Amino acid sequence: MTRSSPLVLLAVAAAACGGGEETPAPRPPAASTLPLRLEAGLRLSLVPNLPGVPPEDVPEASRRDVEILAVEGRQLRLRWTGTVRKETAESAKRREEWVRAASNSPAGAAPLPTVPAAYEAHEIAGTLHFSDGTDAPTFLLPGLWPEGNVTLAGTSPLAIPRGALLDLKLRSEAKVPLLLAGKMLREPASLLLRRAAELASDRHTDGPDVWRRTAPARTFPLKVAGRPAEVPSVEASNWFGTFELLDDVENPLVLAVLPSPAPSPDLDLFAPSKVLKTLRGYRIAEVTPRSVALK
Repeated sequence: MTRSSPLVLLAVAAAACGGGEETPAPRPPAASTLPLRLEAGLRLSLVPNLPGVPPEDVPEASRRDVEILAVEGRQLRLRWTGTVRKETAESAKRREEWVRAASNSPAGAAPLPTVPAAYEAHEIAGTLHFSDGTDAPTFLLPGLWPEGNVTLAGTSPLAIPRGALLDLKLRSEAKVPLLLAGKMLREPASLLLRRAAELASDRHTDGPDVWRRTAPARTFPLKVAGRPAEVPSVEASNWFGTFELLDDVENPLVLAVLPSPAPSPDLDLFAPSKVLKTLRGYRIAEVTPRSVALK
């Protein structure tokens, strides 16, 4: 018997309306089949994972757009774009002059008014080739993706190994190291997270690489080509935070990451947990399948 290729069933939300006391409660909408696979042409919109803040309320400048360029065997190539704020040259010069003037002010002189910084948006981008991208042993947080044209081996940018998801479903734990070291990764975030992982390994007898399932089966909301939808998900956590995983053993995408490292005196000296909680978290807010993106 020929085995069909796996598809993720996306339950597209639909509004039901009615009136009167005799109207039965709305039933769940019928499922609509749309592929959500890592294939050429798939586009994803990533936003910061801010609990209680709907993705549509996240500032547009904080979004990161990803397009899958090619998937050939285990290899995966993608392009990502984003926006960062940088201080303008004029602003930096004004503040430098202000610092110089303030330091040369005579004793007892009235303080000079503070000069606010001015920023402008700059686009950043990268075209990344993952030689083991569809089933690599380690996971690379999107916040550490490098700029430019870069080849990375032994790591996955968007999914965990298929065997790891099976382990989470069957044994409630799996080993999935985060890739935190590498000369091409974005700094200083890579250094900060690497040091935090070293400190976490001292507190966890089984090391910082073990993920444990932390919730029963659930659904994860996102948009598919602009329409509200839900996908089945599995929740797991490790020392760094909580991960929402697409419940599809053939396509275990990491739908969201919420950093939540436990505070400790040693960790707070070098990498305060409140700082780590603001770094490298994300959620997939929208996907546009290839069939829609090509229209």
